[in-house]
Amino acid sequence: MLPTFVIGLREGLEAALIVGIIAAFLRKQGRDDLLRQMALGVGAAVMICTLGGLALEIWSRNLPQKQQEGLETVIGVLAVGMVTYMVVWMKEHARGLKAELESMAADAIGTTSSKAGTAMVVMAFLAVMREGFETVVFLLAAFNESGSGASAVVGAILGIVIAVLLGYGIYRGGVRINLSKFFRATGLVLVLVAGGLVVSALHTAHEAGWLNTGQHQLLDLSAVVKPGSVLASLLTGMLGVQPFPVLAECLGWLLYVIPVGVFVAWAPGRAVPLLALRRGLAATAVIGIGAGIVLAASAPTAATSYTTRDGALTARVVAQHGNDIVLRTQTRQPLAGTVGRTTDLTLSRSDVGADVYAVTTSAPGTGPASISTVTLAGLNGGRLPLGVQVRPTDDHVNVRYVDQLTLTATVEARTGFVVDLTWKQDRQVVAAGSSGQDVALGKPIGSRTITLSPAAVRAADAAVQHSADTASTRAGRIALAWLLGILGAAAGLGLAASVALQRPAEPVPAPQRKQTALVS
Repeated sequence: MLPTFVIGLREGLEAALIVGIIAAFLRKQGRDDLLRQMALGVGAAVMICTLGGLALEIWSRNLPQKQQEGLETVIGVLAVGMVTYMVVWMKEHARGLKAELESMAADAIGTTSSKAGTAMVVMAFLAVMREGFETVVFLLAAFNESGSGASAVVGAILGIVIAVLLGYGIYRGGVRINLSKFFRATGLVLVLVAGGLVVSALHTAHEAGWLNTGQHQLLDLSAVVKPGSVLASLLTGMLGVQPFPVLAECLGWLLYVIPVGVFVAWAPGRAVPLLALRRGLAATAVIGIGAGIVLAASAPTAATSYTTRDGALTARVVAQHGNDIVLRTQTRQPLAGTVGRTTDLTLSRSDVGADVYAVTTSAPGTGPASISTVTLAGLNGGRLPLGVQVRPTDDHVNVRYVDQLTLTATVEARTGFVVDLTWKQDRQVVAAGSSGQDVALGKPIGSRTITLSPAAVRAADAAVQHSADTASTRAGRIALAWLLGILGAAAGLGLAASVALQRPAEPVPAPQRKQTALVS
């Protein structure tokens, strides 16, 4: 509510001042007949701006999500540009605004009566149209960031109503405001609001897929900026503070707010004292370099390894060579439900581009040394396999068993953490053949698959996310530390240059004494 209130008050008062100054001048000149034409221009401009804002808002709401983010980015950039132009222009022209408008109005009414009326309509229309368009764009950008649309609308309406009342009071002469101080104070507030819009525009630009650099998280402000809270609405709506600010957003805020804020706050016509400049450069150098060192020293270090645990089972990647990994884990027998000793297994990438690795091993299985032909036929689809040697004494076949154990590991690419494991065991029957060669049945007599428990998978995913967040935070802080260090070094060089280039004060020549001749 506060940002939209300030926008409505500031923009509305500018428009009201322009209209009020022109109306007061016409009244002073005895041209009350032109006030109606000027009111027509004001009404037309207000109607066009209102309809344009509503149409833009309705159109944006019907766009897909990604295009909405892109449109919000464009509106935010336009709003920042307009408010910057507005505060800079008003800072330069606040003192002479009345004289300039009265001169324009005098030129307009100096023409014929019909042309004077048209000139008043056009002048009022363009003045309110410019301020109205700026207000619409700025308010749309603020509405997009506001947590409550209703409060944002109420704030804007209150600001505009108060602006109109102040403008009317100034027109009637009952209200006196130091316009220079008023516009400087509200300009500083708008600079903070525009800084928040810079952050919001960078945020929506990333959501739209336009900005993918500088997305390293610097801070975690979720404990303060809680969604739905009053404080979060104020911080996000007023300053654009996000729960998890990233490098691009912080840099955008600093690079906009500091220079524009200093420009707006500095009194017009006031020279910059050299001593204050040097002190500012020295403070900037010390703070920048010191903060950079502190940020770099406090940057967290991401975990380089993680052991996935599921009860007594552990798994960890200990080495990686090209498309192969070395996995340290316990061997498992799913059919028997046993866990073997810890060993290092080499797994190969199962698919190009995928982060899934697998290895298959074979080992002798356990089971009866012979089975009946009836049982064998049942295992082979109802008939005996060709080439099987049947014992004539008891219609049995000598068999042996082969276990195939396949271990599959899913590894997260960035961290190398194991996020899932699967053990699959197939037991095949191999019958003795009449030609001396064994005959393998196509269908296994037993098969079982064991995977990690959901709790173990969730823990591994959480470890991956924590490591990725930590790495991103570290990268962001290191980048910000470098930036602050460079800023501090630049300030230090500026300080040194100001000292080195200062011209020494020229000595004041001593007054020469007049020599008087002695007359004898």
